[in-house]
Amino acid sequence: MSPVTNHRWFPLWILVFLDTLSLFTGIVAAAWIRFPSQLFSQEISLLLNHPGFLIYAVATQWALATTFDLYHPGSWRTRDVLFVRAAALAITFPVALSLGVYLVPAWRFGRGILVLTLLIVLPMQVLVRLFWLALGTRPPERQAVLVGDGPIVAALLDELENLPWPPFRIIDHLNAADLEGEVKSVEGRLARADLVIVATLATSGIMSKIAALNFKGTTVIDAAGAYTELTGRVPVLQVDSGWFIATGDFSNLATTPFHYVQRILDILIAATLLIVTSPILLGAALTIAVTGGFPIGFRQTRLGRFRKPFTLIKLRTMKNGAEPDGPAFAEQHDSRFLPGASWLRRWRIDELPQLINVLRGEMSLVGPRPERPEITTRLEREIPFFGFRYSVRPGLTGWAQVHHPYCTDIDDHRVKLEFDLYSLRHYGPALYALVLIRTFGALIFKPGQ
Repeated sequence: MSPVTNHRWFPLWILVFLDTLSLFTGIVAAAWIRFPSQLFSQEISLLLNHPGFLIYAVATQWALATTFDLYHPGSWRTRDVLFVRAAALAITFPVALSLGVYLVPAWRFGRGILVLTLLIVLPMQVLVRLFWLALGTRPPERQAVLVGDGPIVAALLDELENLPWPPFRIIDHLNAADLEGEVKSVEGRLARADLVIVATLATSGIMSKIAALNFKGTTVIDAAGAYTELTGRVPVLQVDSGWFIATGDFSNLATTPFHYVQRILDILIAATLLIVTSPILLGAALTIAVTGGFPIGFRQTRLGRFRKPFTLIKLRTMKNGAEPDGPAFAEQHDSRFLPGASWLRRWRIDELPQLINVLRGEMSLVGPRPERPEITTRLEREIPFFGFRYSVRPGLTGWAQVHHPYCTDIDDHRVKLEFDLYSLRHYGPALYALVLIRTFGALIFKPGQ
């Protein structure tokens, strides 16, 4: 659970429960409509005899709803956005259920009852969320006191201002002058809060009182940590190298056994994806050959884990000789693109050959995107802590990729680095699975939209 809020789970688990309830209600109602009374109990018994299908249906519902951010009310604050995301679920959920029934014939979930179930379940889930919007349902905000000054304070306040449902509200701000006052007066102001956010250190007397609050039921967190949990980014312009040591969250990167688990998952998933997407790759290759000639693909040196160079494989989406003056950032409507290349880049089809890099162990499915050595030199010079991203294998997708579009300038790379550092802070199976699930959603709904 996030330290800045004790209620972020509230909308998630309430909606998960209601979606699961609607799914089982829809199955029972569909069976009641579809079959005569004498066959109804027989059909329900048949479904109960296949718990694997029920588990698959629930898991698929959860995964797709997570993919399209339907468990995050902040992502569908208007009905239009909600309807678009629900439409994506309505298209993909039947396909996923039909695929499961096709692959496991013993499940025997007929097309008639499948259609009826979906006609009942999907409107119910949309109605639940419309009701949620109508009520303006939102968890209560925590009452926070901000201690200290500095650039991180302005950054934190800006983020709170832009959030539709902030998890906490600043009810008091103790600046440097306030912290020089009487200890009892400061204690009284701190007592009003259930969350204390520390931006700068105060005198030892005040700091001992603030530290003690952690053991009296009040959460105390540093301002950079609060910003990180609020945005999913580490604010590289507002932290120093000491913060990465003090937080302690990065100390397991070198020793975590998840590196080995991740490698096994990478091989299994990458091999499967390479087989499944081979027709798409063939079609893309033919398109490039017709519109831009040969070569179809290209190889490029990128930096991997611990800055080890490797050769990255991609489909060519730019004209031959597109960089006569050296490496340059690609723009959204770059004149160097081949006809149809924007579509290949939009759906990340040009990245699919990198599944071979994943099988070789040079990349992972999930991680920071690999950069070219020539560009890296500039980025490390202009962006603090850019080199920290080389502590894990680069990825085909990543936390930054599902939250931010293509980079076109230094500021974009800085924002992506902030997302990358957050993923390193939470490196493990949970984030790995979440990124894979949300990548599909990011392809349909562009990151940042």
